[in-house]
Amino acid sequence: MTGPTVVLLHAMPLDARMWAGIKPGLEEAGYPVVAPDLPGSRAGVGLDRWAALVLDLVAGPFVPVGSSMGGYLAFELWRAAPERIPALVLVGTRATADAPEQRAARDASIRTVEEAGAEGLWESLAPNVLAPDADPAVVARARELARAQAPAHLVATLRTLRDRPDSTPALPTIDVPVLVVVGEDDAVTPPAEAEAMVEAIAGARLVRVPGAGHLVPLERPDAVGEALRAFLAEAVR
Repeated sequence: MTGPTVVLLHAMPLDARMWAGIKPGLEEAGYPVVAPDLPGSRAGVGLDRWAALVLDLVAGPFVPVGSSMGGYLAFELWRAAPERIPALVLVGTRATADAPEQRAARDASIRTVEEAGAEGLWESLAPNVLAPDADPAVVARARELARAQAPAHLVATLRTLRDRPDSTPALPTIDVPVLVVVGEDDAVTPPAEAEAMVEAIAGARLVRVPGAGHLVPLERPDAVGEALRAFLAEAVR
């Protein structure tokens, strides 16, 4: 029996190719999988516009699997269409909005993109988004994906992240199975952030991935894929 569509929502500043080590295993397990590139050619600025794009893209029930910024979009999808979501997966993300200093950092990143392009943004982010002992091949792949992003899309993304709403009030409303995944070495959204979400969502479960930083699906696709398939087999079959 075919399960609901699994919608893989990537992190910034990468694209859907970050899921390359996970998508085939889901498809082999019988799940239809969609992995859009965000923000897309017509989505523009705003999680509400991004959510509308995803809802048009996918028919019927679906399971959002959001990594970092993809998690922010997953919350927006829950607000927009909870009746279509039988389960939810949050990876290396948080529910809170940006604090003033984080908003200022987004503005600084926008200036970096305008002055130094996608590569400049990656170089400013790289020290924090991967585990300290990340595989050099993973580091090289992350840099390759980051450098390929269009500056205009990066600016739209940074503005969207800067201005996103606080999703903390939505956490107690989530009444479907939820899996929260976090890298043990995540310096951007540390394990404490994941633990806070698990405490606020009834029945949510937490998986901590050793040897992974913020981009855990790219760093440890084996561990994330295994956890995701096990969760879906129980939650939506």
